[in-house]
Amino acid sequence: MMNKTFKNIGRVCAFALMTAAIAVPTVVQAAVHVNFGNVSVGYRDGYQDNHHQWHRWSHRSDAVTYRNHNQQNYRDMNYRDDHNRGR
Repeated sequence: MMNKTFKNIGRVCAFALMTAAIAVPTVVQAAVHVNFGNVSVGYRDGYQDNHHQWHRWSHRSDAVTYRNHNQQNYRDMNYRDDHNRGR
């Protein structure tokens, strides 16, 4: 009798764990916020800051994010190809 009770407790616990595992999302995306407050003009290969200093993007995704959110200050060219250079 006691042995049967332990088997049933084990089954109940296993069922509860399976149910919990199914309920937990399998993909969790981290939210990352990039501050572009110092960017004056963005280019494919980098950006010019408010002090006219040139910087390369840390990640390609930073350029894409900047382009998507700041189209008025993004130039779809490389920095060296822009003869106006941020003017």
